[in-house]
Amino acid sequence: MVDPIAIAGSGMTAQARRLAAGADNIANARSTGALPGTAAGAGAAGAGAAAAGADAPRPYAPVSSGQAAVTGPDGQGMGTRAVFRATQPAFVPEFSPDSPFADGDGMVAAPNVDLVGETVAMTQGLDAYKANLRVFEAADELTREALNLTA
Repeated sequence: MVDPIAIAGSGMTAQARRLAAGADNIANARSTGALPGTAAGAGAAGAGAAAAGADAPRPYAPVSSGQAAVTGPDGQGMGTRAVFRATQPAFVPEFSPDSPFADGDGMVAAPNVDLVGETVAMTQGLDAYKANLRVFEAADELTREALNLTA
């Protein structure tokens, strides 16, 4: 038997996880790090910073999210779950010569976060969460009515 409350609950959980991933991406969009494979700090900050290159922070690696169906043993729908995959490329070079971990050309690694795309995805996630909540509420109300009829 299909349980609409469990299915709607899984949808709300999936959307909450997707919203959290988007919030992480937005919050870390300006957190730069050293370009992988470079001698960080060899240029603008001088030779003293080059030694600190190994200690330079790694750039934030954003994720993109989606949804996947959860099916039962006979292929029946049982809900949904959030799926995450690393954004490719994870970072883009950005000119920041004043950064202590800039390479010889003044470049650092910035997370490859599309703020407009993240905002749109979060708006869609919020709408999907609300839709699942309405299904949850309707199923709850129908269950209560069914129990009242049998009493």
